[in-house]
Amino acid sequence: MSSVATAQSLTKEIGDILAPGEKWKRQISAVHRALTSDHFEHALTGLTWSRVKTWFYGEARRVNYEEVVALRELRAIEEARRARLKLAATANILAAHLAAEGAPLDSHQMRALGRLAGAVDLSGSGAAR
Repeated sequence: MSSVATAQSLTKEIGDILAPGEKWKRQISAVHRALTSDHFEHALTGLTWSRVKTWFYGEARRVNYEEVVALRELRAIEEARRARLKLAATANILAAHLAAEGAPLDSHQMRALGRLAGAVDLSGSGAAR
């Protein structure tokens, strides 16, 4: 797969993760914002919104190695964040079901379940980053 096709695929995937169900402009804006964020280790300084748009539509003539690396890292980070949120939600559901059934859990089990459920709040900004 060419670097342009890779960038297009990654940009669309990340857009769907960051702005699910949104139109293309909002998805491109979300990807651009994430790639240029000061909190992102592989931030691309000088990256323009128009450049991200060329990736989104596969119109770029070329894509630099650093750009593909940044896109891959961002996708991995966002996928991990989604997995942590899913784990926290599952742990909360499990705790609710166990409480409803009156299942006795010892203190070690309760602490372990609490760590799973409380490691990340539902916004994804909890302590377990």
